Amino acid sequence: MELAVPRRTGHGRGLEQRHAQLFAEGLEQARLHVERFGHLAVAHTDGRAREGFDLGRWLANRRADATSLTVEQTEQLRRLDAWWNPPWPVDWQRAWYRARAHVHEQGPVRGGDNLAGLPGWLQRWLRHQISGYGQLHDGQRVLLAELGLSTGEVELFHTWPGRRRPVADGLAVAHAYAAGHGHLAVSQPTVVDGFALGTWLRNQRQRQRSLGRLTRLGHRLTDLDAWWNPPWPVAWQRMWWACRYHLTGLPDGVEWWPGAPNDEYTAAWLREQSARRTLLLSEQRRLVDELLSLTGGVPMWQPRISDAAWQTLSGLLPARSHTGGRPRSERQILEAIVHIACTGQAWTRLPPALGPFLACRRRFLLWRDDGTLKRICRAVLSEQDTVWQQQLAAYVDFSA
Repeated sequence: MELAVPRRTGHGRGLEQRHAQLFAEGLEQARLHVERFGHLAVAHTDGRAREGFDLGRWLANRRADATSLTVEQTEQLRRLDAWWNPPWPVDWQRAWYRARAHVHEQGPVRGGDNLAGLPGWLQRWLRHQISGYGQLHDGQRVLLAELGLSTGEVELFHTWPGRRRPVADGLAVAHAYAAGHGHLAVSQPTVVDGFALGTWLRNQRQRQRSLGRLTRLGHRLTDLDAWWNPPWPVAWQRMWWACRYHLTGLPDGVEWWPGAPNDEYTAAWLREQSARRTLLLSEQRRLVDELLSLTGGVPMWQPRISDAAWQTLSGLLPARSHTGGRPRSERQILEAIVHIACTGQAWTRLPPALGPFLACRRRFLLWRDDGTLKRICRAVLSEQDTVWQQQLAAYVDFSA
């Protein structure tokens, strides 16, 4: 006799129905996005959330778990955008849609004329595709052909006697980035108009160091940023630029780069560099001294909690329990917690004036778990104190 496993019915299918409902909600947001922008190549943190819906994250999750989608669900997404889940980076697909919009308006591109007449961003992106054409996916080549850049046009491009070299593309992107952000201390994942600027600069740094001298390209990059290839970590140099701009203000035409640290973090960083000055290289010390001259000396830690706020907050703290150890100032501990929340630094970088970081971190965990910090964040304080209060609330939620 053949045994049959009974199928669950009724309330047991509630989870499956809920997943279907959530998918339908996401699909509707995807449809609205396609109506407006014509594609689903949405960045993971796109910032175009409609009514609080993070479409970028929803699509990223669907791509990561595409094998669990039903045939109908996959087809629904494919009908909205045939390339919603490409076998290459979504950044590439997003750049392609931008290029396609230009082609629809201005006509197909041609490799035989060295891509003449195209906007700078499109020239850089297409030259980057041409230089790596042999490594592209077949589907990418098909999409490039839709723009006019077929295999034949790529071959014509290579035979054009006066064409620009890929190194010139990198130099052009570096020039634009330095003009927009004031430096070339970029992180490796940095991509500009589809060009991997961070990786390209890393490769150029490695080449200069292996040769032991500056090449012609190295001199060109040095003209853009004297510290584009420092003998210390590039992340340190990027923090130096952030600190300098927080102290002097952004020059005309310069803007903050994505992920730039705030003034609280850079002030704490400068205090740390001053404290470990003897461990820095001579040129680093000179750069730190340059910043200190702008501040008039080492930026000292300053308390953030006003006396009036402390009168309110002290009553919200739990009763102190004495275990025989040295009693700690609870105001000092709260100042330490607020400092970490405002600067985003690690606990190990806590200023000495605020006490041992281990004790402060233990109290933070205790007060977070027993709801004390939530009460502090909800307390009605003066406008002076609401700034750190809001940052503390965000930090508590993030660490929960």
